Amino acid sequence: MKGKNILFILLAFVVMVVVVFIAVYIVTGSMAAKGEVGDDKEMKTVIVPASDRFQTNLKGTRSIISMNVYLEVVEDKKLLETIETRDPEARSKVLDILRDKTWEDVEGTVGKKSLEREILNCYRTLYGQSRIISVYIDDIVTQ
Repeated sequence: MKGKNILFILLAFVVMVVVVFIAVYIVTGSMAAKGEVGDDKEMKTVIVPASDRFQTNLKGTRSIISMNVYLEVVEDKKLLETIETRDPEARSKVLDILRDKTWEDVEGTVGKKSLEREILNCYRTLYGQSRIISVYIDDIVTQ
């Protein structure tokens, strides 16, 4: 009887160790899939000017908007060259976005953030969803 108790305790211990290992594997595997576990190779980004200063009329008024746009992108020499090469195309698309806005659309912090999101989507469409991290608008003036 004593031998059966020891065998039962030993078997319970082994099962418990296996369950703990499986739980640890699942948790660390899901964290790695979400990118929460530190990798040796971290993604580096750089902030570059998107183009020259943007200046155009706003929709429906005699008002103008003038601003600088900067892109936070994955540090990749080929991507930076592509951004420079395709600048006229990107510039045209951003100007189309701006010309479709009214003064009320770009007014205040909410308007600026909305404009940043729309321009970000434009650049992500051109250069890839994961390669363009963020868009920053600097020195925005409406008159």
